[in-house]
Amino acid sequence: MADGGRRGAAGGVETVVRTSVATLHSNLVTRPTGRAVRVAIERQIMEAGGVCLSILDFTHVGVVDFSCADEVVAKLLLKYSRPERPAEAYFLASGIAEHHREPIESVLQRHNLLLVTVKSDGRALWGPAPARLRRAWNGLDRLGRAFAHEFASTGGLSQSTARSWLKRLVASRVAVPDGEGCFCSLPAILHPSVHRH
Repeated sequence: MADGGRRGAAGGVETVVRTSVATLHSNLVTRPTGRAVRVAIERQIMEAGGVCLSILDFTHVGVVDFSCADEVVAKLLLKYSRPERPAEAYFLASGIAEHHREPIESVLQRHNLLLVTVKSDGRALWGPAPARLRRAWNGLDRLGRAFAHEFASTGGLSQSTARSWLKRLVASRVAVPDGEGCFCSLPAILHPSVHRH
């Protein structure tokens, strides 16, 4: 189910937990199936402790229906974005195939949620992000990790505007503050060596 946690991850994240969704269920159909997958992922997050990046790996998942996408993706994102969330967890999806996209995008749109996806051909921000927020996410993801003044400089923004956009990315759970004034894109946590520190 999980490939295990990795301690000492970058960008303010202490543990990375990778869940191979296909080992839980190879076809995500029916709401009870989705609920069982979500509960297993929540258990892993609680066991990991600390600030956690949970990677939802859809490789080898055949079918994802709308009810499962709602149970697994939307309910996880909603639960861990609330102020009273049970743990500090961020989510990233990998291994998503084109036939998974419609149900996942549909629940993101319905609940006004954002999800970072990583595929072999690049990274993307899914969900109803306004154009300016999407540009801000793309800018931070290109940098990997940046202080507000660096983000402002590369984006041609004032420092106050840069800080505002970075805070919005964190509030949307698609970027992580490291507690020392730096902000990190979720994909950069997985491959910190390829980004500037």
